Amino acid sequence: MKTNFFENIASLQIPGIWKLVIETDTDGNFTVSELFTKTCGDKAVNRIIPLSLNGTAQELDEEFFSRVTAPVLKSAELQTNMEAHLKSVEDARLASKMEQDKKAKALKPKAESKNAELEEDIELGETKPNKEERKKAYEEAMKKIAECNDHCQYVEALALLPSATDYPEKQAELEKKHADLTRKKEQHEKMMQLF
Repeated sequence: MKTNFFENIASLQIPGIWKLVIETDTDGNFTVSELFTKTCGDKAVNRIIPLSLNGTAQELDEEFFSRVTAPVLKSAELQTNMEAHLKSVEDARLASKMEQDKKAKALKPKAESKNAELEEDIELGETKPNKEERKKAYEEAMKKIAECNDHCQYVEALALLPSATDYPEKQAELEKKHADLTRKKEQHEKMMQLF
């Protein structure tokens, strides 16, 4: 028996997680609960409730996709906008912090700063890693973490997360990211247990 159920899902061209619960009764009627989710850091997305459809097998075969397509597309758009908004807020926060750091550095006498760094290097008997290299390594790690996050690979994302001891200036950001990924990992594991 061939169905085109998955072809219909693929034709929507929206990546995400489809959660379906199908219940049958003794009269041969069906109740289908459908919930489409995307990875989103905004907890408000948890307020979206599943869409429920009732009918016979024939009615659902004929009407399922025509009835769920518009709500799924609207839900996907909302979740994408929420995630984009959160990212823009975080980008603005980081940009603001970078500007504050630049102003603070400009206030320190440059010669005094350079002498202190040289003295520290001499005392340690080693050279400090290039700041640009550290920054690039951090940004690459965060990019890989975002990709893992987008694919619900939370264990891998947590493993890639840089240590706060290596990046003490990023401690608050790293702790927040660790908590967020841990929460998502636990939610994903609970959802997988349901299916």
